Amino acid sequence: MRNLVLYMQQTLNGFGTDPGDQMEWIQISDETWEFTYWVHQTCDAVVLGRKLYEDFLGFWPEAAKDESDADLARHARWFRDVQKYVVSSTLTEVDPVWPNTAILGSVDEIKSLKQQDGKNLVIFGGIDVTNSFAKAGLIDDYYLHVNPSAIPEGRLLLDSKLDLTLADVKTHKTGTIVVHYTRA
Repeated sequence: MRNLVLYMQQTLNGFGTDPGDQMEWIQISDETWEFTYWVHQTCDAVVLGRKLYEDFLGFWPEAAKDESDADLARHARWFRDVQKYVVSSTLTEVDPVWPNTAILGSVDEIKSLKQQDGKNLVIFGGIDVTNSFAKAGLIDDYYLHVNPSAIPEGRLLLDSKLDLTLADVKTHKTGTIVVHYTRA
């Protein structure tokens, strides 16, 4: 059985994005990349919402070719090669520029994926899909990177009541705190 793992960045005051769906407040460091590479080793599939999938299509395929930032390119190549599941009730086909992509018609389909053999499934976003999975009790592990930034408005990363258990806390040199919670 596979776990569904959430790996998301958030502001100190709980926002996952600003009103324009941007995340310019993220503090990226070598420690961020180390954690990301750990995700690469422990997860063999990515779960995304349709909107984020479409946004990512405009960035990650090209980033895989750009060696000016070795960490970014490494992550982009992993993203290109890993199995991707896009949760959407409206998307009918995937873009061939990003191979290994399949469409899940509903949140419920994740239940059968969790029952399959393999490594963990990781949610990189978006916020709507994250909240749908959280409300359905499908997320097993929450890895929240709480950045030392606050913004006056935006979209809350988690917008419902959740009972979680603290499993671990790590602090990065940037001041970002990585909090690992599991379902209570």
